[in-house]
Amino acid sequence: MSARALIVGHLTTFGDLEVLDQAMELLTRCGVPFDVASYYGHVSASSPDWLQPDAVIPERYTHLIVCCGPFSKFILAAARFDFNRYRHCVRIGFNLTMIEPIHAFNPFDVVIGRDSNEWAYPDLSVLQSVPRRPVVGLCLAEGQTEYPDGQRQHATAAQRLKSLVARHGLAAVVLDTEYPRTANRAGLGTAAEFESICARLDVMLTNRLHGTVLALKNGVPVIAVDAISGGNKVSRQCRALGWPEVFAAESASDRALDEALQRCLLPAARVQAAGVALAARQMWSHIDTEFERALRTVPRGEVVDVSLPQPSFAEKVRDGLRLRLRRILRPIGQRIANAV
Repeated sequence: MSARALIVGHLTTFGDLEVLDQAMELLTRCGVPFDVASYYGHVSASSPDWLQPDAVIPERYTHLIVCCGPFSKFILAAARFDFNRYRHCVRIGFNLTMIEPIHAFNPFDVVIGRDSNEWAYPDLSVLQSVPRRPVVGLCLAEGQTEYPDGQRQHATAAQRLKSLVARHGLAAVVLDTEYPRTANRAGLGTAAEFESICARLDVMLTNRLHGTVLALKNGVPVIAVDAISGGNKVSRQCRALGWPEVFAAESASDRALDEALQRCLLPAARVQAAGVALAARQMWSHIDTEFERALRTVPRGEVVDVSLPQPSFAEKVRDGLRLRLRRILRPIGQRIANAV
């Protein structure tokens, strides 16, 4: 029987995947073909080349390589992985944390790293080289109720930008300009925290006015998608600043955003962004004088009609439900962001 290996394991973290790549490269260099399966069907389903765990035929293999992560009798039982069906194989533990004392439970013929109660070695992910991807900020407004329902395109704008991230394999950092910290999806509490991250980005992707302005202020190119049909403050601000990479949510195409990304990743785009910020500061060089003049203005003393049209009963119910839903979902979103 020709040699063939099955690589199996949790394979549920990026570190796991780097160690998996290491194992696959080593097997390839040794001329041994292999298959890969996670303990978990939904994880195996994420890769078209991996086998479903219940579809594996142990008799096909001469080697079993259990790859990365914690390993114990309990884990085998929880994963419903029958280790003894591979007793005919050379069984290799590769970069495992042996949970139980090694003298009490070590079912492998060979263990290569990572740690047990008796020894510890560097995790094998240190050996794997991975390409660097552009780092982008993803600063999105979920919805702005000050605009009429028919004008709000926040979900469309967010989806366009998230799809851009996925198409190009960008390393996205979720950012938020909301205050206070308890309302901020990224857990940020000050402008200094936001801008300290922002300044280190390659590109900012946003549907927010301040996501646009604060990025350009720090010399970071921006792809802005205006979430209000027909264009509103984001488009106006880009025109005022002289920044060209702004798109309408309802009409922005994937191709247009792809081309904008390529332009924003060029060194010239950072020079352009810095120039935009400098021009904006120069435009407001007279702010002290203008503000002092405003303070000396004589009040007109007019009564202004600020009354709102009375909403219907149905509109009151709708708006009340929306407000309650936002109050429920916001802390949930915050907990998810903190967990990630």
